[in-house]
Amino acid sequence: MMVRLTFATLLLSLGISAAERAPLTISGSPEEKTVALPHRRIKLQQLNVKPEGVITAGYSHAGDFAHQFHIAFSSSVKGSCVFSGQPYHCAVTKFPGEEFVTQNDHSSVPNCDGCPEGQTLIYDHCKNHPQWVDVGMLPDFVRRSCGQNPIVYEECIDDPAELFEAKAFLFQPTHDRCYLDGAVANVQALYGQLVASPEKNVKYVDDQPFPHTLPTNSTPYFNETLPAGYDGPGECLRWVYDDVDYAGAYEEKNLFVFDQTDFWELEGDQATNGTGANEFGAIYIPTDCQSGEEESQCKMVMVTGGCGGDNPGFGESDYDFAKYGELHNIIVLKSCVGGYFDKDRFTNAPEVQRGLLDVYGQLSSDYAWQSGHHMRMVGKIMKRIMYGQ
Repeated sequence: MMVRLTFATLLLSLGISAAERAPLTISGSPEEKTVALPHRRIKLQQLNVKPEGVITAGYSHAGDFAHQFHIAFSSSVKGSCVFSGQPYHCAVTKFPGEEFVTQNDHSSVPNCDGCPEGQTLIYDHCKNHPQWVDVGMLPDFVRRSCGQNPIVYEECIDDPAELFEAKAFLFQPTHDRCYLDGAVANVQALYGQLVASPEKNVKYVDDQPFPHTLPTNSTPYFNETLPAGYDGPGECLRWVYDDVDYAGAYEEKNLFVFDQTDFWELEGDQATNGTGANEFGAIYIPTDCQSGEEESQCKMVMVTGGCGGDNPGFGESDYDFAKYGELHNIIVLKSCVGGYFDKDRFTNAPEVQRGLLDVYGQLSSDYAWQSGHHMRMVGKIMKRIMYGQ
């Protein structure tokens, strides 16, 4: 019989008090400044997570990754919220009629599926030229790249049938100058070919006049200064979950830091060190999810993104997800990139070097499979929390 430790017991076993921390107040001129103490560190353990309760969320490169992770790990991840994202594997896919550029040591697309030798694609073609994308080709890689009857590659893509009942919330701001009009519509088109009922399972929002952002209640519309009151995290969660309504109150004491190196590959071509992965990640565990009681079964939203340093925390939208999490028992997991990058090992990875997730195939050709550098690390973290692996 499996024994599930309570979270308080886990903290005590690590020599950490479960008491709420007081903020550190520093005197300064002209006014006092309050600085939060470092987040408590924990060794990540299995938590009581509903098998059908895990989703991903993010915007921009993190939106690409949220969608990418959902497709590849669909047996464990049942939904995704993509705020300004491009379709799965689109960044390295050559579409009919596209022009090529010469491949060299500084190309931002070092891997291309369908390019002649010595040639590659224009960087960000799916974001800047969404009209080039043949949406009918998009499901092919999902369905066929791992082999068919039988599957021949391990750590590849889960059976696409796992996506039949998936929920997706897709957001395209009207003033987004990074993901041009049509980019997120192509994500909608891909999901439309993978889920059983697109009208019921996929929500596409393209009428909100924001710039490139994941809007929260305090975000103003484009060229405005007053908050627009659009709750992006809430809209996301209310769509993918049936039982979420209002946000609760964020509890600082429930934000923890964990050691991501526990989930690194240590040797050979798969070594995680140098891929831009941070040594630490952050996790918000609502009070009721720390009890270890069987009846306190929780959901989880994964908001993988950039968060450097040894005391990573949350950005604005992450806090908003956590507010809903506290009231509705939703764990918020933030696996982090923004760490050490080995530019001698990866010569064609400028985006990863500046702290982004690999959604461009800059670290490896299998970047969108479960075996990709960032995908594997985040997958191992998820499996520890869900299954104790």
